[in-house]
Amino acid sequence: MCARQDLGDPVALVQLNGDLRHAHSELQSAQRAAQRLQARFTVDEIARHAEPEMLSTAQATATGLHQYFSSIPRLAQSSNSVRSMEGPELDENQVLDAIADISAYMCEQREKYYAIGEPLEAQHTSIMANFFSPSLLARIRVVQLAKHGLGRIKIERKANSYHHLLELTHMASVTFEDVVVFNEELTTRSLFHALVHAVQFQLLGLPRYTELFIRAFVATRWRFNVPLEAHAFELESRFAADRRQTFVVENEVRLWIDRGRY
Repeated sequence: MCARQDLGDPVALVQLNGDLRHAHSELQSAQRAAQRLQARFTVDEIARHAEPEMLSTAQATATGLHQYFSSIPRLAQSSNSVRSMEGPELDENQVLDAIADISAYMCEQREKYYAIGEPLEAQHTSIMANFFSPSLLARIRVVQLAKHGLGRIKIERKANSYHHLLELTHMASVTFEDVVVFNEELTTRSLFHALVHAVQFQLLGLPRYTELFIRAFVATRWRFNVPLEAHAFELESRFAADRRQTFVVENEVRLWIDRGRY
């Protein structure tokens, strides 16, 4: 029996949703098979001529799945109601304001921390060179905040209603384009995650990255459900599982962009 993963771990949350997507695909296949059966035979014919053991197993499986999934919406609704209290709903004008203001904030923070940032250490560059381009790694600057981390975004604009959008205090690191600021101790794994975001910035550009992030956050009210973040955790998990299985992060990000997954 597999050990239960800690669902406080963002990687476990990404895996949970991946398993759910896989289950949904399998259930759709089962539904199509049942529809073909229904189209060819009446219920009476199935009851009279089906193998008893096979019919009993199919009924038990369908009943069990129905009971399991039908219990989830009540819990999800309760979770969503709690999540909805995190901040007010935003209209389109407020969303556009948030995109503009947070883009400006990201630019300001990039300039602020780039001035005091340091290049990647040789040992980190050596490891990351199997996954990231030399040009990206050469541009990256790293800042470690030893005694205090980043806090809430502070933006002065017409009593904005989106101060809840990004809470930076509890994030291990924050990527401002090509500058990575660590709230916690820099680890190889946390650095990899931050560099995935640097690639996303590089390929999407700051305005598009910010728009995709904000719109997804407004829709889901949870950072781990934002595709940009979920993809970074997914690639981080692959990296952590086996560093010998190298892959090009830029190719992975381009694939998601081309498929409209962000």
